[in-house]
Amino acid sequence: MPTIDVDSRVEPGTIPLLERLAHWDTTSIETIRSTYAAVRPAPVKADPRVRRTEASIAGVGGRPDVHVRRYRPIDASGPLPCLVYFHGGAYIMGSLEENDDRLDQMAIELGCEVVSVDWRLAPEHPYPEGLDDGETVWRRILEDPAAFDVDPARLVLGGSSAGAGLTAALCLRLRELGLPQPKLQFLIYPMLDDRHEEVPSLAAIEDPGHWGLWQLRAERLSWEAYLGRLRGGEVPPTAAPGRAEDLSGLAPAFLAIGDIDAYLDTNLAYATKLSASGVPVELHVYPGVIHGGFVARPVTSRTKQFLRDAQQALRFAFELPVPGLT
Repeated sequence: MPTIDVDSRVEPGTIPLLERLAHWDTTSIETIRSTYAAVRPAPVKADPRVRRTEASIAGVGGRPDVHVRRYRPIDASGPLPCLVYFHGGAYIMGSLEENDDRLDQMAIELGCEVVSVDWRLAPEHPYPEGLDDGETVWRRILEDPAAFDVDPARLVLGGSSAGAGLTAALCLRLRELGLPQPKLQFLIYPMLDDRHEEVPSLAAIEDPGHWGLWQLRAERLSWEAYLGRLRGGEVPPTAAPGRAEDLSGLAPAFLAIGDIDAYLDTNLAYATKLSASGVPVELHVYPGVIHGGFVARPVTSRTKQFLRDAQQALRFAFELPVPGLT
């Protein structure tokens, strides 16, 4: 597959952002993290309409406690619908802080609570440790929703990139364990499949040093770090959900991705597999949008549409009125 002419395909409003991004140094996990640290959004103060609180969720079955950050409208009362959210970062990086403004906005505009999970990162904590953290938080909310002041009938699991991959994996684990599924799995350009060597959409942007687009070498190193001792052996779907053959019984899915994204092909394949397994799936592909369009900060017509569609999907899942629909 030929490489993508990013200059002509990407939304023009995104180009200034891309030009400010450092080129990825894919020498090692450490250099990838350093590149990311140099360009990630700076922390932002809480919106005055939102109460952000830190909490430690007690570990399950001898696992460690899990740190979370909660976002809740300051004037809210009573049990609210809730999004349990996993940040992105290729399983090797990322933090709660980089999503603060987006999650503030969700809490305000949807009148919901957001519980953002500070899951453990590879290679220090390879699979299944980050997934275990997600399970811990999900179990504790189900066990005692009153402690979180949330409505157990209106819970959504979601995330972006690797966080969306964890969301998909957690839904598969919940099915294995016989635990309740969320109302929706909210998948923003998920990182799903370690079998990346012949993925056309990843090869199509394999232009070393071209802006900040994700590269095959970085992808390879990230999966090696996350899979840890599984490398060279059998990789279960709860590590790489794209490997799952049967997705029946999973929660309905919302999946959104730009068409200039290394994960486009694996995302399309996963959406097709969900539908073939009888799982309702809402799929959006946005022309000219890069990986990171949800949590990065380009303000363009397509990224605005991206955010509107994402919020509308959450409104449906939370059983809230949708503006413009009767």
